[in-house]
Amino acid sequence: MIETSAARIDQRPLVAVGYGPRCVPVMSLVEAATGVCDLLWLVDESLPEMARMADLLRRFGPVVDIAGRDAAAQAHLLHSHRPDAIVTYLDDHMVDFAVLAAELRLPFHTPASAAALVDKALQRETLSRAGLSMPRCFSVPPGGGGDAIAALDLDLAWPAVLKPRSAQGSRHTFLVEDAGHAARLLDTLGPEREPMLLEEYLSGDLDRADGPFADYLSVESLVSQGVISHIALTGRFPLAENFRETGFFIPAALEPEEQGPLLELTTAAIEALGIRTGCLHTEVKFTPQGPRIIEVNGRVGGGVPEMLARATGISLLELTLRIALGESVHFDGPVSTEHIGYRFFLQPPSASATIQAIEGIDAIADLPGVDAVSIHQRPGTDLDWKDGSRNHILAVIGTASDHAELLAVHRLMHQQVIVVYSESVP
Repeated sequence: MIETSAARIDQRPLVAVGYGPRCVPVMSLVEAATGVCDLLWLVDESLPEMARMADLLRRFGPVVDIAGRDAAAQAHLLHSHRPDAIVTYLDDHMVDFAVLAAELRLPFHTPASAAALVDKALQRETLSRAGLSMPRCFSVPPGGGGDAIAALDLDLAWPAVLKPRSAQGSRHTFLVEDAGHAARLLDTLGPEREPMLLEEYLSGDLDRADGPFADYLSVESLVSQGVISHIALTGRFPLAENFRETGFFIPAALEPEEQGPLLELTTAAIEALGIRTGCLHTEVKFTPQGPRIIEVNGRVGGGVPEMLARATGISLLELTLRIALGESVHFDGPVSTEHIGYRFFLQPPSASATIQAIEGIDAIADLPGVDAVSIHQRPGTDLDWKDGSRNHILAVIGTASDHAELLAVHRLMHQQVIVVYSESVP
């Protein structure tokens, strides 16, 4: 159930949206704001893709360029607009937006919470102090490869996961066999690489090893006026090498009795991070020791609004705007679903290569339940094997009646779509 407070009747409220590359679609946000609020866009126009998009954004509200400006300067720029709320759908600039919200006295993550949401090392410290079981981890500062690893007093079980302290989409994320392997990967990334995290790998629950779905999922949560609502569980297909996503779907294929421990753990993590408002995307893994937190993200998960709308008819983006405005939004969730909303990714092999051709797309686009096939990498594109999930060749978005139909469409995508590369890759 949803409860919302009365809207302002004198004028439409104004929500400042922190917007950037690979954010939720502009038109989806505009549609969600209809009848709720007007929009103002906070963008970094020093980024070429945002400079190109600025004119489009101006059609739907004023644009404020935040490039190179701290929170005080941003607050000065926003003074004449007087926004009623601030929201973002990206990790980038989240801490800056938290400071800005504090300056303007608007509901948002606190600066301390925002910092823990975007810095994986700080997040693990915070959750561990709250008593949650977290994998042992070590921060790897910028600089060399072997030297950086040798400087650490490593006491962890192998294999381990090497990944940036702050990043999305599995970029520069690897499973490493030992310290030497980690050092070689750091050398590959080069001396200008970002700070990294080396942490123990969470082994999956063996009871799920032979199943068609991944041994982890995500919990989609809303926090309104300090009250936590878990609205959906997002299932996953098994990862491609280097932790690259291959598909999501709502609802997850989970027995009702399995939900309780997952939701209790997620609630504990959200409370430990001090979250009082916003939308959260929490990844949880099934292990032999029970469910364990992978990470908590202080934003909407990629593709979740579209999947949730197909499964339930609920507009998650509209809810995020209402929560940002201070309205009371509560659910007794996870909410019931009428269909399965899905988003599949076709990932390239884990090697650098150039795409020559993509065949069979029409066969997938014509399948019942498939709403859209979007090509993300076209022939002639050079692929970097280190770039993670965002290197996917194409995405398939649609609706299934049950999990058997979901599996059938996923299988057909891999059978029908053929990608030809310029070189032989494993």
